[in-house]
Amino acid sequence: MKPILMSLAALCLGTPAIAQTTREMEAHVHGVSKAEIAVEHGTVKINLLSPGMDIVGFEYAAESAGDKDAVEAAIRALLVPENIVTLPEAAGCRLTEVLAHLHDGEHDHDDADDHMEGDHDHAEDEDHEDHAAEVHDDDHDEGAQHSEFHVSYAFACEDGDALTAITFPFFDQFASAEEIEAQFVTESGAGQAELTRDSRKLTLE
Repeated sequence: MKPILMSLAALCLGTPAIAQTTREMEAHVHGVSKAEIAVEHGTVKINLLSPGMDIVGFEYAAESAGDKDAVEAAIRALLVPENIVTLPEAAGCRLTEVLAHLHDGEHDHDDADDHMEGDHDHAEDEDHEDHAAEVHDDDHDEGAQHSEFHVSYAFACEDGDALTAITFPFFDQFASAEEIEAQFVTESGAGQAELTRDSRKLTLE
């Protein structure tokens, strides 16, 4: 997918890519998530970056049992792609990889990762719901604290021509989320859109 990903990088010139944005969290806006999508030869890769405030209601390092439970529940939700994105049923897509992180600005909490490689059916993928996230207690200045959730999905689809749109039930999962700034690249072109609760369908054509 290198040509598609290079095009996506070019599209993002002037706007930090997800990996860079993760390191520059002071620039994020509460209520606004960012999505990068690449579609090529029936393969779909989606990266989503969301402020911690939108997902769990706070951005400081989780210390109380309640805060840790909230982070764990959020990561569990993110690890189930049906909670976040919906691909056209006609495309016959299956999840091949999912990865979720909580970043707090200085440390990457990689304990909440779940990799899946190869061909899997969605029924088999449900096992990833049993993955437990561990949250570290780090000493940070809460006043300067910014945290963001990053989740990546990869899908293999039987009918690439049917990949005409992606819908985001993400808004139903997280009440504080207001907008997704989406950028995408397909074999036929590239584009961007602002998705909201009332307009959550991204057209790829």
